[in-house]
Amino acid sequence: MASFISAISFVFLALSFSITVESTLVPAIFVFGDSLADVGNNNYLDLPIGYKSDFRYNGIDFPGRIPTGRFSNGFNGIDYIAMELGFVKSPPPYLSIRNAIQMQKGVNYASGGSGILQTTGNGTLTMATQVQYFADTKRALAKIFGGEIVNDILAKSLYCFVTVNNDIFAYYAATGAANSTANAKFISNLVDEYLGYLRMVYKLGARKFAITGSAYLGCVPYLRSRNPTGDCVDTLNQLSVQFNAAAQPQIQQLCHQLPGFKYSYMSLYNLSTIILAEPDSFGFKELKSACCGAGKFNGESQCLPNATYCSSRTEYVYWDFVHPTQSLYNLTIQFQLYGSKSVVTPINVKQLIES
Repeated sequence: MASFISAISFVFLALSFSITVESTLVPAIFVFGDSLADVGNNNYLDLPIGYKSDFRYNGIDFPGRIPTGRFSNGFNGIDYIAMELGFVKSPPPYLSIRNAIQMQKGVNYASGGSGILQTTGNGTLTMATQVQYFADTKRALAKIFGGEIVNDILAKSLYCFVTVNNDIFAYYAATGAANSTANAKFISNLVDEYLGYLRMVYKLGARKFAITGSAYLGCVPYLRSRNPTGDCVDTLNQLSVQFNAAAQPQIQQLCHQLPGFKYSYMSLYNLSTIILAEPDSFGFKELKSACCGAGKFNGESQCLPNATYCSSRTEYVYWDFVHPTQSLYNLTIQFQLYGSKSVVTPINVKQLIES
């Protein structure tokens, strides 16, 4: 009888945990990363304005036309993933949460300016901090629903990692990436650090990882504005290529080392080359300049309240000096969820959550 009652209690608690997410494709989404995924954590941190986006004209296309802390004119990629998977909105920023009930559908730990390395993004939520917050989240949920239920839910949830770009930016800014031997060592160390955090999150119960690789970094408006020719900075793009090439086989090895580990790796670099080859096919007309900013390519400063901004935002790839428009975020997520192996490997995110 006692075991029967225990089983009934387990089912009841599981249902109470998932009752608000029963129409979604995964029970919850947990997000780790930088400004491409931040939905407001930096609003709660004492940071220089360069790490903030909670002011106009950011959010001009967000419902209510309000700046939310997203580095976008509207939604970002995490918002689109959440909506595609059946959530009304994306998980809340961790620093906004006041009780564990708010964590049921997932949590966003991402912090603009952060990276994989502890030295990247001084004052932001480092990856180490984000992973620690996830451990705290698990403990808080287990106190309410019990460890067994929480472990089951976590194993079925989706874990989005959107990071590494700031680490590469910082390395390039500090060294110029002129030494190929030093570059290779940096990339190797960066991949090792990344794998360590993936293992930590796995150990805490994660099984399904949606990983976003390094972007087409050398072509952002900020770097074009600093290049006398206005061209992309090829050295920085090559660092992105090196990281993606080094990271993917190492992540693949985790499938053999960690039982149940599954992943989808999105190559932002490959997607960028596809868009640049046929921009009209995706509705883009302006590939070099930012919509909101100042100076050459609108890339000499971030989107500040006194900046100028474009009216045809759906035609722009870049919203500000380094971040995409919500149109590009949306397109990126369509590829990440449903794309082919030219952009996302070994499977896309839709296949990942169904596996």
